[in-house]
Amino acid sequence: MKLIEHIPLIKQMEILNRLSFFREFSLNERQVLLESFSHLYLINKDRFVFKQFDNDKQLYIVLSGAIVVFKHSHLMDLGTIEPGEFIGEGAFINNREHSTSARAKSDTIVLAITSEALIRLPNVIREKIKDRIIEGMSGRIAKLSDYLESRG
Repeated sequence: MKLIEHIPLIKQMEILNRLSFFREFSLNERQVLLESFSHLYLINKDRFVFKQFDNDKQLYIVLSGAIVVFKHSHLMDLGTIEPGEFIGEGAFINNREHSTSARAKSDTIVLAITSEALIRLPNVIREKIKDRIIEGMSGRIAKLSDYLESRG
């Protein structure tokens, strides 16, 4: 993973403006998040974002590209994380090691937020991030339920 430091703020804002994750955030809230509480990383194709059992506690929001999620003990992918979706929420929320591995399917840019940064965020931004995580996890549960029913 390579830290990206030289993308102008206006370009970063344009990227965030296109993603559903940030639809409820005001322009000012997006700017505060980008300037003070997050980092952008480039993950080259086939490189790991994290590996199963890593202690990395960051939440990653995909800005461009795609990430494949899998377990080393299985031969199949568990899913693909697309722009506007996030990964790493289990380790981020529960302060535990990762239960899966994640690898870039193509060159991918992610916005990374640490749990420490989340605590320091203004309440309104923190609550919006939490809302998006809950919404995303709820969607994943619904997809899993549909999948299990279809196999039934």
